Amino acid sequence: MTPELSNDEIRILQTMWQAKALGAHGITVDLLTGRISDMSKTGASEKLGGLEARGLVTTTNRNGTDHFGLSSLGAAFVRQLQDGQLGDLSQGL
Repeated sequence: MTPELSNDEIRILQTMWQAKALGAHGITVDLLTGRISDMSKTGASEKLGGLEARGLVTTTNRNGTDHFGLSSLGAAFVRQLQDGQLGDLSQGL
């Protein structure tokens, strides 16, 4: 279950996890790019579209604004990524 993702896509997923953007409780592109200072709204929108196509992100539209949240698969991917990072840290001790 390790899809090939770019560093920006991984940063988006991790930022969504930190913002608790899960399922219908999503985050807007504006809020997302506010948390990732060096990413443009256009770039974030493109990456989110790719993540949605892979089933890692869901989109809901509220009052004409898209909100993006991690799908169950996306949340599992972030957890797997975090577990891997913790394993790398513990091996370095």
